[in-house]
Amino acid sequence: MKKFKFTLGRMLDYKDQLLTEEKNKLAVVRKRQSDLEQRIDSLENESCRISEEMNRGQKKGIAVFQLVAFQAQRDNIRQQVGQLRQDLKLVLLEVQKQTSAVVLATQEVSKLEKLQEKQLEAYRKGVAKAEELFIEEFVSAKMIRESEEYLEGA
Repeated sequence: MKKFKFTLGRMLDYKDQLLTEEKNKLAVVRKRQSDLEQRIDSLENESCRISEEMNRGQKKGIAVFQLVAFQAQRDNIRQQVGQLRQDLKLVLLEVQKQTSAVVLATQEVSKLEKLQEKQLEAYRKGVAKAEELFIEEFVSAKMIRESEEYLEGA
């Protein structure tokens, strides 16, 4: 019997390739998410540092222009953080969308793999059936030859 060949093998390869591409896209989007989160954390830490420095300066009695400079820095950081949070919301939506695409691609690959397993099982059953028939024919032929030899000898 000929070797097993999945009839939708090319389709499975194609869908598997698409799945890999979707996973790579998801990794890129998650990296952007991580970068934004780190940038937000960094700016928030910077804002805390500036606030602490401003508080220490107020206790020591710093000049008004220095307080205004500290306040301007904090305001600038707040604006940056606000913009980054908006960007993060968009990226999180993109992560959800891409995650859905990965799930869909995974399901399609899984369906084809299950179909491949079913075809392989049917192929194996066919091979077993063919081997069984071959053995039956072999045994029948042997019995016929033996009975013919017996009849000729008698």
